[in-house]
Amino acid sequence: MKANGVVLRKLSVIEQVVRELRSLGHVRVSQLEEDWRTRRAVERSLQVAVEAVIDVCQRIISVQDLTPAATGRESIARCVEIGALSSETPYRRMVQFRNFIVHRYEQVDAAILADIVNRRLDDFERFIREIRAYVSRD
Repeated sequence: MKANGVVLRKLSVIEQVVRELRSLGHVRVSQLEEDWRTRRAVERSLQVAVEAVIDVCQRIISVQDLTPAATGRESIARCVEIGALSSETPYRRMVQFRNFIVHRYEQVDAAILADIVNRRLDDFERFIREIRAYVSRD
């Protein structure tokens, strides 16, 4: 698949969000509970990154002339099927988190946010690598 401008822009968004979140250093649960600004920044940043992941998958599906995916989770599964992604697991968790933060935003556990920032940002970087490799194929 030839690199697509929309895909590349969305990957840049994810890279920027990951850089910004990493700049926070190790995030403590107490820090997120006590500092609403940091908490909101983390919540919004993670939501934006996951939305970009879903958008990238949907764009790849569209460019491949496949039937559009009805859900974010389905778009991830389709990208695994066509070989753009190697596994659904980390990305399915992203979509689940996004759904939770959008629909149950008043109950997002600070421990979950801290865990994602401290231990799961590599999943976003893996996504970027896999998609870049896929779009660079001839």
